[in-house]
Amino acid sequence: MRNLTLSLVAVVLIATIGLGWMFDGIYNQYLNQNLDQSTAQSNQETSGQQSVIDTLEQVGTHLSIALSGIDNRQEFIQQWPSEGTLSLRLKPLTNFPLPQPLLTDLVAGQPLLLETDDSIAMHFYLPATDELLVLITPPVESHQNNSFLPILLTSLFYLAVLLLMLLWLYPLMRRLMTLRQTAKSFGEGNLNQRIDVGSISYIRDLELEFNRMAQRIDDLVTDIKLLSSAVSHDLRTPLARIRFGIDTIQEEDDPVLRKRFEQRISDNVDEMVDLVESLLSYARLDQTLITINKAAVDFSALTATCIKNKSQDDVQLTFDAPKQAVFVDGDLSYLMILMSNLLQNAHQYCKGKIAVKIIAQDSNIVITVADNGPGIPIDQREKILKPFIRGESTEKKVKGYGMGLAIVKRIVEWHHGEIIIENSAELQGAQFSVTLPKA
Repeated sequence: MRNLTLSLVAVVLIATIGLGWMFDGIYNQYLNQNLDQSTAQSNQETSGQQSVIDTLEQVGTHLSIALSGIDNRQEFIQQWPSEGTLSLRLKPLTNFPLPQPLLTDLVAGQPLLLETDDSIAMHFYLPATDELLVLITPPVESHQNNSFLPILLTSLFYLAVLLLMLLWLYPLMRRLMTLRQTAKSFGEGNLNQRIDVGSISYIRDLELEFNRMAQRIDDLVTDIKLLSSAVSHDLRTPLARIRFGIDTIQEEDDPVLRKRFEQRISDNVDEMVDLVESLLSYARLDQTLITINKAAVDFSALTATCIKNKSQDDVQLTFDAPKQAVFVDGDLSYLMILMSNLLQNAHQYCKGKIAVKIIAQDSNIVITVADNGPGIPIDQREKILKPFIRGESTEKKVKGYGMGLAIVKRIVEWHHGEIIIENSAELQGAQFSVTLPKA
């Protein structure tokens, strides 16, 4: 989930800081480019406004002088063209309220300028008739700044943030849908379903954990099927013999024969007890049910002890180990079981020769146990590590239940190691190579 967190933080920073800085730079550049143009236009508008006022003042002065000398002033006003931009009006001064200072200046002959949003009106006083001549013209249009630009840039900013979030969410949603579909298929019983984990994924850790969980469940289900099959097969035969022996004892009066049948029943019971013990031992070998006490274990000394305990006069065993002690990070008791089972397997199938070797690598050690037996075919090497699976050519020759290598595999997994089955180049039989981490 670390990738998911880091990617989310990166997207948020890019969306808020990166895009904001980019759009702010665009807007500032636009303002800088238009600053000189706005200043020039403002100067032009000011000079244009002043020229209009000067023109009105000159025209109004001449008209006021002309109207003062004629009697039919209203007729003149009515004949003034109405289609132009300049219109004329006459107003009585008494109906035109003004502050006293403005009224004094107006009566003294100074024109009065009044400006609104719709018009510019220049007033002139006619002393002969105590009237006001009003010249009205539309105002000079001023340049309006583009107020739509901030709205546009803000909209583009949020759109870019949305697109960036969608680009981030798309692969996440795609991986989650894949995980959901795989989990659904797995829950429906298709235990082979796994997720193809890509090199770049926000939920890579989650996908890896799902695959580990699926593999663990698949292995457990497979073990249960194998255990059930083995129990039903291996317990049926001794139970049938016990039942036959009991029926025979009930009909037999000879003490010697009765004693013989009782011994056979006892042997069958012992065989069933061994099988049940094997089942229980394997069932207990679950990491969730036991406690592994890891420590530095001298694996060379441990192997030498196991070889001494398993030594047989008719078997030639060679042991090659580094001169210096090699320590493994593991549980001593379970590593003893691991090595004992490998040696026991080699003793059962060898034809007189066994070779044990320990090789120290950078951070691991490799333990190989080889024999000169019949070996294990390639197609059986993976199955042979499962419980109750034994070599097809030796099932009737060697006594056992096929639990030894299954226990070895589980112990190796606990210690984060690896087990590989090959053919021995030296002895031509089976060779088991176990890799374990150093202490």
